[in-house]
Amino acid sequence: QCGAGKGRLVGWLSRDWHDLNHLDVDNHTVATLTFKKQRRDTFLQLTFFSTREDQGNNSCSQWYFKVDDKECTPNSINGYTYRKIPTQSSSLIEMSSSIVGVCKGTEDGDILSGTHEISMHVQPCPWQTDGTWKPRTGFRTTTTMLVEELCPPQQHLPKQCNLTTTC
Repeated sequence: QCGAGKGRLVGWLSRDWHDLNHLDVDNHTVATLTFKKQRRDTFLQLTFFSTREDQGNNSCSQWYFKVDDKECTPNSINGYTYRKIPTQSSSLIEMSSSIVGVCKGTEDGDILSGTHEISMHVQPCPWQTDGTWKPRTGFRTTTTMLVEELCPPQQHLPKQCNLTTTC
């Protein structure tokens, strides 16, 4: 239940994959889980933790969440990895990172109660026009996806907070 003194978490689900190791796949679905949302008026907090890297040169990869095959609105929940090697080098950087955000809805509107497919995808960055694109996700580590159903905030904040906006 949501409301004063009731808490903010309605329900949650977590799934782990070991050594996922997705490599060299265009516009790939990296991981998917099914979540049953209890209430219509709640939001989904989505968390993805894994190693992410781009093995290309002058290359950028974007990892992003989808709910029922649609990106979250008003803002996408995503993370980028950019790699530029100035010379012929064999340097390779793999690092663990998290992508976290609150999904209020999709282009179809609110996320209603019921069963939903939550998925993480990877694609070239929208501005990528050259270079070699070679993303890799989950190499030699545990990849975790966490979905939490949250009560609405007590006060709605502006859509975007920046240096000139009071949040």
